[in-house]
Amino acid sequence: ARPQIPPLSFPSGRSAHSSRVEAMATEKQSERREISMAEVAKHSTEKDCWIVVHDLVLDLKEDFLSEHPGGPDVITCLAGKDATDDYEDIAHSDSAREWTSKYIIGYKEGADEEAKTKLIPKNAELKGKHGGKGGIGPLVPAVLVAVLALLAYFVLQSKA
Repeated sequence: ARPQIPPLSFPSGRSAHSSRVEAMATEKQSERREISMAEVAKHSTEKDCWIVVHDLVLDLKEDFLSEHPGGPDVITCLAGKDATDDYEDIAHSDSAREWTSKYIIGYKEGADEEAKTKLIPKNAELKGKHGGKGGIGPLVPAVLVAVLALLAYFVLQSKA
């Protein structure tokens, strides 16, 4: 187990780790290329593991797989596929998203221009399907009020 070292802070509010990851990702951006899903599908083993997350193709090396908190199996079962939904279902932290961005090697064929330079989005950047915004969350209070109103109605009716 490695000792935990607190992150350094820069005046911009970014940590040293965050800046290092962004620098590495920026360096790799020039190497990015368009990759078809057929090509991604050929890399579906623990020794050769590619996945797609948010239209970005990731080459997940053994060091990544061995250090992944969930273990290598949760990733290798998705090797060669688009794993965006599975990735977002886990609700990865922003630091995990930064770590993942180091492994971007390209972008999915047909992706928009932004995929050529973007990183794995932070939680605050997500919206709609993968952002956790919307869904049934806003309905819970409304349903609760309706249930309580019905309950009160029937209790009052039974006393009358």
